Amino acid sequence: MSAPVPSLESEASGQGASAAKTETGIETCGGLAGLAAINRPDRDLVIWARALPLCLTAWLEGLEASCLPDLRVLVRPGDFRAAVEPQLDGCGMPPGDMRDLLIGDADALVAAFSQVTGSDLVDVRLERVSHDACWKFHRDSVEARLVTTYRGPGTEWVRPGQAEQALQEQKQFKGPLEQLRLHEVAVFKGSRAGTGRGIVHRSPPVAGTGQTRLLLCLNRPSHVSPEPWPQA
Repeated sequence: MSAPVPSLESEASGQGASAAKTETGIETCGGLAGLAAINRPDRDLVIWARALPLCLTAWLEGLEASCLPDLRVLVRPGDFRAAVEPQLDGCGMPPGDMRDLLIGDADALVAAFSQVTGSDLVDVRLERVSHDACWKFHRDSVEARLVTTYRGPGTEWVRPGQAEQALQEQKQFKGPLEQLRLHEVAVFKGSRAGTGRGIVHRSPPVAGTGQTRLLLCLNRPSHVSPEPWPQA
């Protein structure tokens, strides 16, 4: 009999269930339910400061980069596992407890994002990134987006007071620069949330470092989304 799969909450950070505002427009929370704070008109970024079990981190770090998925699906909550398991088989990600833990965590985030945004379908990208994708500071052309990093460095972002400076200076911007920790979940507003809204951010530079990230990115459906799963 295989050992029990660790709980997703078993190594979460010590923050309580109640949210704590850290700056105007930015909030941290202690669980999935707290992510709904992004719907408040005065919130641009909500971060769930968490950590997943170390065994999952070690397992993902031990995989060859070629075994990490690079997929995109448009799914209803509850269909994520069925939609992605064949693709995980196809890329060579080994089945077992750790893969189940990864799928279960992403599935819970898909359901939470669907509830927070009121969208019946979620555009899911689970991406293998070994290049400097989205290296420029920018605001996403969305109303809201969820990201978390399962392997490698997390998304870099800029507090509102330095946002315009970062957009203008780009590679010459010397900070201050914030970065999501491994496994932290962020829901942030983009430019479509209103004039002057949206968190300025970028992907961390990894080209030439030998690092490969595994990034989960969730969006509402758009004209660039794939056809809903299952496809006819």
